[in-house]
Amino acid sequence: MQILDRYIVVRVLVNFIILFLLLYLFAATIDVILNLERFDEVARARLPEDAGLFRRMVASLGLAFNFHGPQFFQFYAYLHGLVAIGAVGFTLSQMSRNRELVAMLAAGRSLFRASAPIIWVVLGLGLLQVVNQELILPRLAPLLLRGHDQIGMEGTSAFPVPFTTDSQDRLLQSPAFDPSLETLQTPSIIVRDDRGRTVQRIRASSARWDAAQDAWVLEQGTAVRIRHDDSGATSASRPEPIDLYQTDLSPDLLTVRRFGQYTGMLSSFQIGSLLESPDVQEADTLRRSRYARWATILVNMLVMMIALPFFMHREPSNLLARSLLCAVVVVPMYLVVATFMLVPLPGISPALGAFLPVIVLLPVALARFGWIRS
Repeated sequence: MQILDRYIVVRVLVNFIILFLLLYLFAATIDVILNLERFDEVARARLPEDAGLFRRMVASLGLAFNFHGPQFFQFYAYLHGLVAIGAVGFTLSQMSRNRELVAMLAAGRSLFRASAPIIWVVLGLGLLQVVNQELILPRLAPLLLRGHDQIGMEGTSAFPVPFTTDSQDRLLQSPAFDPSLETLQTPSIIVRDDRGRTVQRIRASSARWDAAQDAWVLEQGTAVRIRHDDSGATSASRPEPIDLYQTDLSPDLLTVRRFGQYTGMLSSFQIGSLLESPDVQEADTLRRSRYARWATILVNMLVMMIALPFFMHREPSNLLARSLLCAVVVVPMYLVVATFMLVPLPGISPALGAFLPVIVLLPVALARFGWIRS
């Protein structure tokens, strides 16, 4: 890497870190201020009654860090592309104001050559997001699902599971499912025949998920078989013990159905495990999420190529006007692209839907990039 490349890469990365931290700290600080009473209430409940003001403040700050710390990685997943464009805009604006672009042109370097390290930086930030998506977010998912009513908890609280169908049209219900412990409280399972009639009822005091067997291990489980005769009468057998209930309704799938955003926190391996069942209802959503995380890398690079001509000029010009014009173009573009990548499109497969913005943006980016007067 040449000196010029290293110089541009360092400037872009420094501006990216500064801008990203400012935005993250601003958002976190506003949230803490708006919910300060809730943080203080939880801190009071955890401290002795004679605790002083200083201890409560320290405890409240600790709770705020515990709540917003994991959101740092989710914040990066959502905004790293947009922040990268802002960092590049600041870098090129500084170089233009200091006449560094003019000096570079005078030395025989084209503006196209100066854009190469910028594209590599955007690619590197995208690959860093892949690491974040595959290794970090899945581990932090229980913490990221917490609301302000769950401040200080080690994960989201248990929630009821209404009657939910699996790929074999069986129904599962539980008054409380704990995603952190992967346990069901007093689950009820109804097995139906092809006519929708109940042929077996399963109850248990609790159940825990066994990933090795893809099944719920039942505690004090009992099963009652229901028989139907030709006259329409039914009869029930004696309760029989049952220890295992195999189903595709895993803890991840139950959480996906409860929290839509949980899909974006799963790794590709977890999504692949959920898709092993061919009849899972969320198959298209899961596939779209898996393809979109790779398409996003290309989208960020193409949008960067579209944004570069706003700042790549041979002579100094109005930096404020160029920045505002870039924001007017780029921000709505990101919103439209995100909509197309995440919202199902009738008649279009999840893979094509995820990469459709790449196909549309590619000629636009090449045309815009070619308009740079180097």
